[in-house]
Amino acid sequence: MSNRKNAYTEVYTILQELNEEEYKKIPPEVIEAIRLNRNEEYEYELDEDLELKEQSMLPETKAILFNLFRDYLSTQEQKAKIISMQNAERQKNELKKQKQYNIDVFANKPNIEQGEQNKDKSTEIHLTIYKENIFKRILNKIKKLFH
Repeated sequence: MSNRKNAYTEVYTILQELNEEEYKKIPPEVIEAIRLNRNEEYEYELDEDLELKEQSMLPETKAILFNLFRDYLSTQEQKAKIISMQNAERQKNELKKQKQYNIDVFANKPNIEQGEQNKDKSTEIHLTIYKENIFKRILNKIKKLFH
């Protein structure tokens, strides 16, 4: 079975340990979705001597619990703080990606224009040299006619 289904089993087990007031804050359809998607063959037991953060659990379980806490169990202040921290983390990751992949499309535009200008100059030089060769040929042919 996948880790995701096992994570749902772990989350469902943990949710059963919530007090009634907190449990009711989570919409019944969310709890039902977790219950239906769990791996019923996987057994997860909580160690009552350990706090929740010290329990062994899958990373997926932690992520699901984090989202449940943020969306349903946290106070408005906690929720605002979590969301601002997530936004700051996203911005930091975006900057890291931009630096890593140099996504700025317009940053290279002056270099492209300079390259085109250099290409035009090199073409002009070749054309100029080519034109001189044609004149020389014509003059040489005219000279041959008179000799």
